[in-house]
Amino acid sequence: MDKNIKVFNLDAYLFLIFITFANFIYCLLFTLKFPSIIDENYNYILSNLGFNYSEMMDNLLKKNNLEATYFDTTFYVSRMPLIPLVLKYLYFFVSENFFVIHLIKNLTFSLIIFLLLKNIFVKKPFFYLILFLLFLNPHNLWVSLSFNFEEGLLNFLLIILFLIIISDIKFKLYLISITLLFLFFLKSSMFFLCAALAAYFSILFIKKKEITYLLPLIFLIIGKIIWGTYSYNKTGFFAYGTKSVSFNSFTLNHAYNKEFTKIYPKISPDTLSEKIENSLPDNMEKNEWAINEFYFKKSINYLKENPSDIILGISKKLYVVFLYPFKDSQFPDINGIVKNEIRFSGIINKLFFLGIIYMLLYNIIKSNIDLKNKQLNLIFFILLLFYFFPYMVGFIYSRHCTGAYMISYIYLIFSIQEKYNRSSFINKKINAIYSRYF
Repeated sequence: MDKNIKVFNLDAYLFLIFITFANFIYCLLFTLKFPSIIDENYNYILSNLGFNYSEMMDNLLKKNNLEATYFDTTFYVSRMPLIPLVLKYLYFFVSENFFVIHLIKNLTFSLIIFLLLKNIFVKKPFFYLILFLLFLNPHNLWVSLSFNFEEGLLNFLLIILFLIIISDIKFKLYLISITLLFLFFLKSSMFFLCAALAAYFSILFIKKKEITYLLPLIFLIIGKIIWGTYSYNKTGFFAYGTKSVSFNSFTLNHAYNKEFTKIYPKISPDTLSEKIENSLPDNMEKNEWAINEFYFKKSINYLKENPSDIILGISKKLYVVFLYPFKDSQFPDINGIVKNEIRFSGIINKLFFLGIIYMLLYNIIKSNIDLKNKQLNLIFFILLLFYFFPYMVGFIYSRHCTGAYMISYIYLIFSIQEKYNRSSFINKKINAIYSRYF
């Protein structure tokens, strides 16, 4: 690590100006598309947020409760709490302005990423290349700048987590543990990723006998206890593991019914929500966990009766991750017609990702790589496998892929930098190209 790096140089100022401008454009386009999200003073109307957050935010502001009503039943743990709590904090203690709230979130996370990148990619060609790949893909950037999608926090946290792991900064395992805790409280499907990394560092503890390697596991257990205790106090059920939220099985049932493989990915499975809601018996117990269990059993029974849908469903999900060139989450118009618009920035993601996966598999199979690269390949493999696992069980949109694509770019450029550091020939070539054009 270069200890003489100047943090707030021209690069930093230009980068922050770019993020500010991009944030402004995103917010402007979003408010033009959804004008009900703001009032006449551009203040955030959190109760109009949408995406199942609106009522939760309204109750959080009025009654200080993370609750929402579905199926004429009060749900207390239908979503993980990080986004509502962060929004509430910013709204009450910082600003009510829609543009300011987004700007604070995006500048804060972007600056953290910038500082980590500056310390890891100390050679300017690699530093500029990774900035270009991370922040100049329109689809990745717009999803990351959002606050209505979980990916608006998730993408930043994934990048920060991976950068911390591959860096040599102080208190590394403390920072990893804190980031994992944020991921756990952000999205229930991140439990798999958090648990996998906690297990990985616990294995390192057995080998290295350093207690700090147990910190990710300890922090995750603390997070589970906090959330489980909250759930028990509100619902009488200690939420844990894959049952961290009570809305999971309703979402799962969107992927396990006779319509899913016919419409996905051309038409959003969200169009099935009303039909799935109507399948709930009127005479059953009105309890969020009972409803969750009903939809779970319904999905499992469908799979038992239609086992071929497992293979067909997974193949369609992999198609979305690697090959699907169109914008997804498209709803048909009143005539039942769906527009298939090409997403060119998404195609760039998929082309890069195919190449990066090939490189990862090649590196894993190749035997003559040093220990540091073996650890990098293994960690990256764990991140991808356990990030995508819950989506392969449920269903996935292109926006869900953006965080994985972005850490893949880091893996690619970091691997190239490592080869550059070991090869004087490549070193001279890159320096010559950079000196000629920059």
